[in-house]
Amino acid sequence: MAELKKICKQPLVFEIVSFFHENPQALDTAHSIAAWLNHDREEIKKALELLGNQGILTTHQTGGTTAYAFTQEKEIVKKIDKFLKQKVLSRRKKEDV
Repeated sequence: MAELKKICKQPLVFEIVSFFHENPQALDTAHSIAAWLNHDREEIKKALELLGNQGILTTHQTGGTTAYAFTQEKEIVKKIDKFLKQKVLSRRKKEDV
């Protein structure tokens, strides 16, 4: 897995990682994710593919539809949890200044 910090510099990727981390049982398509993020579906697909290639998301095929879900790999989930907690603490510190 590429360094999480590096791939999450992209705001769209960060938003998708955060969503799936907060909703680990979610299973959603690029079309649905594009709708709730109000974002271009092709950009969403690229971000989802990147996250799938990094093992952060898993893909599920049904007919011609691809759905995405948060990984169940404990080590990856722990890294994401740690990264997101650090990100929240960093933002709070900046707000306190």
